[in-house]
Amino acid sequence: NSLFAPVCYHTSSCCESIDQSAASYAMPDDSIDQSARPPTSSDHTGEPSPALEESPSSSTSSQACRQPIFCHWPQYGSHLEARGWAYDAVGRSLSFIGNAAFVGTAVVQLARIDAGCEPEDVKCSGRTQYAGIRPSSLLALYNVIVGLASSALLPLLGAIVDHTSVRRLIGRISAIIYCATLFPMIFLSESTWLAVAILLIISAFVGWIHSGMSFAYLPEMSDDKEVLERLNTSFAVVQYGTDVVYIIVVVAIAAAMGWVDDSLATSRVAQSINFVATTTVWVYAWWGGLMGRRAAMSPFPEGDSLLTVGFKRLYKTCVRIYKNHRALASFYPAIAFSESATQALLVIGQTYSIELLQFSSAETGIFLLILLIFSSIGCYLSPLSLHLLSPIQSNQLCLFFLGLFTAGAAGFVKDAGQKVLFYVFAIFWGACGGWKYTIERYLTCTIIPKGQDAELMGLYLFSGQVLTWLPPLVFAAMNEAGVSIRISMLSLLLFWFIAIVCLQCMGSYDKVIREANDGTDEARTESPNCERDDVVREEELGNEESKIDAADRVCEICQR
Repeated sequence: NSLFAPVCYHTSSCCESIDQSAASYAMPDDSIDQSARPPTSSDHTGEPSPALEESPSSSTSSQACRQPIFCHWPQYGSHLEARGWAYDAVGRSLSFIGNAAFVGTAVVQLARIDAGCEPEDVKCSGRTQYAGIRPSSLLALYNVIVGLASSALLPLLGAIVDHTSVRRLIGRISAIIYCATLFPMIFLSESTWLAVAILLIISAFVGWIHSGMSFAYLPEMSDDKEVLERLNTSFAVVQYGTDVVYIIVVVAIAAAMGWVDDSLATSRVAQSINFVATTTVWVYAWWGGLMGRRAAMSPFPEGDSLLTVGFKRLYKTCVRIYKNHRALASFYPAIAFSESATQALLVIGQTYSIELLQFSSAETGIFLLILLIFSSIGCYLSPLSLHLLSPIQSNQLCLFFLGLFTAGAAGFVKDAGQKVLFYVFAIFWGACGGWKYTIERYLTCTIIPKGQDAELMGLYLFSGQVLTWLPPLVFAAMNEAGVSIRISMLSLLLFWFIAIVCLQCMGSYDKVIREANDGTDEARTESPNCERDDVVREEELGNEESKIDAADRVCEICQR
């Protein structure tokens, strides 16, 4: 869902818990019938992949994680579902960049023409003839619709994964519909921009459903946590590499053909590549015998239905957290507000660059490429900060810098002559984004009570999605009211500020850890899904050795 996350998200030691929770959506462990668990990849293929053997000792593993990233290049052997998931990830990465960077930019520029705006007019107050909105509100409203739909349907998708056997069928159907929406976008023009804008909304919603079905396969690919971590690392390489190569190829073609300033031509080239490549890899992944069929993980609880079971469990989880884990009751709202603003930054930043800086599709691609590269570099800011700060304070400082750089961009970047300066701010945004995702997932792993990993990681995912529609809605409302786009962009600071306050309400990190461990030696035992180090032992809390251990652990997460 966020451009900042492709490396940091998948390489965290929390991957197993995070990805399991996509199917659990805050569902208690004891509600799952373990006997109904779908077969693992070894059951599906008949034998484990030679490339994914039993992991070595912890010391060997620690050395392995310090190898360069190319040492983890995918070699899936006979692991069919891992290979299928990697091909599916290629299609998802292509589609996100193609739709967001290239087609989205061209649609906004065509909407400006429809509204009677001159290319050099940075204060155009015209409205589109069909929709009656400002062109600068288009991308924001698009994200409002998709955000509302996705957050409302997240528990329903989890129920489908857990209680039905139609996971692969929905994955195939969503792949067909999604590819069908990509093809007409190739023919974007002044007369078809509104239809393409509607197709962007449909494709985003269908693609979100498809991603949910894909991620449900991930935690079932191996019962070995180390194998699963290596799979996640290789998938991160696939997605990150696809994004970078795709942007470079499209921008290079545009430069060679003299289309750098022609967003329409660039978007057609990008979408042609997107359609052909995505259709090819998804047909192979979903119809090539790679993605296996899955039985229902557990039966429906008595008295529940597909439409209600997910929402009921989500409500019960929230009530229990509020009553028993007050620190988590502050942490999850912090995630909701910070994640919504960080995701909206990509959309609002893109709108800002089109309206004030007159970015073309190729230049928007360069903007996203900078975010991608520096988000991976930003992962290493987390261990550096933990030498001086607790994880909670590090998270707060990261959000402060996100707000500071956003305010700086709104204050100093004013016209088309400052494109390079906007790219500089993109460097800072990318670095802070990588820092944010790494420290949040490390913090989540250490403060979740033992035995509740899958349930509370599910709530973590839901919290990150539930308010994604709100910052774009606030931005669009201010923009439609005639407020300057530079001031409207500053509305993001309010959400980061609320997140910082919520993190402050958690109390000290020492206190939160003691609450999570509940003062027992058993609670300090490593969770089956979330690694905990000696850094969380009570006798080490608050001293310098504890901070160094935490920094080393996050550094290991980044390197993996």
